[in-house]
Amino acid sequence: MQRRKLLTGLAALAGSLGAGRLLAQDSTPSATGAGSCRLITQDVTGPFHVDHYKDRSNIFDGQKGVPLTLNFQVTDVLTCKPLPGARVVIWHANNEGFYSGVVNPVLNADGTATSKTLDLSEETFHRGIQTSDAQGKVQFVTAFPGWYFPRATHLHLKVYPPDFGEEATTQLYFHNDICDEVYGAEHYRHRGPNPTRPMPGDDSGIFSYDSGDLWLNISRSGDGYTATHELGVVFYGQMFGPLTDHYRQG
Repeated sequence: MQRRKLLTGLAALAGSLGAGRLLAQDSTPSATGAGSCRLITQDVTGPFHVDHYKDRSNIFDGQKGVPLTLNFQVTDVLTCKPLPGARVVIWHANNEGFYSGVVNPVLNADGTATSKTLDLSEETFHRGIQTSDAQGKVQFVTAFPGWYFPRATHLHLKVYPPDFGEEATTQLYFHNDICDEVYGAEHYRHRGPNPTRPMPGDDSGIFSYDSGDLWLNISRSGDGYTATHELGVVFYGQMFGPLTDHYRQG
């Protein structure tokens, strides 16, 4: 079975169990901008998610790097209307390729693990949660993520609905030309360009590189960059009424 169709099937099954998911589609144009009313492709959570995030828009936290403003539009695909009150969580690596809130493995240039680790479990940089406004919008101000082998440059994202204990999970990716431009700048150039260079449409057994709706459309803005991206979601609890306490967030 093709991975894309398998993801779609798993998402539909999750709906029957009362768990919301982002759904994959066979042919989805870029979800950038509002009004497309399409389900955005799901992707894996990854190993660096934590239990608690600060409620804030600015997640720079004193880190070094090129400023990046992320504007997200949350859309309920069942109604094609903005979804107010949704909780959007993001997290990503700093300019050195390390995550806050966890103990990071220190890798060799080829991606193999060394015997060293970097404990940043008490740090909170580049992590945050925002609640969508009446237009379904949230904004995060951060720094352009650094890379770590063998991953394409990316950020992680989850969406929680206003009243139910479901969640939707994905990752968003950065095009190589923008990454090359940023990684030649101060605070990045000492590490050089990201050697992992997938393109939209490239298949992956784990990650959704082939899904065009997961690639951010980024433009220059002042001394940094800005991206606007639509997050089309379906939460099945809305179809069946309030979920039991078993499914609600703690």
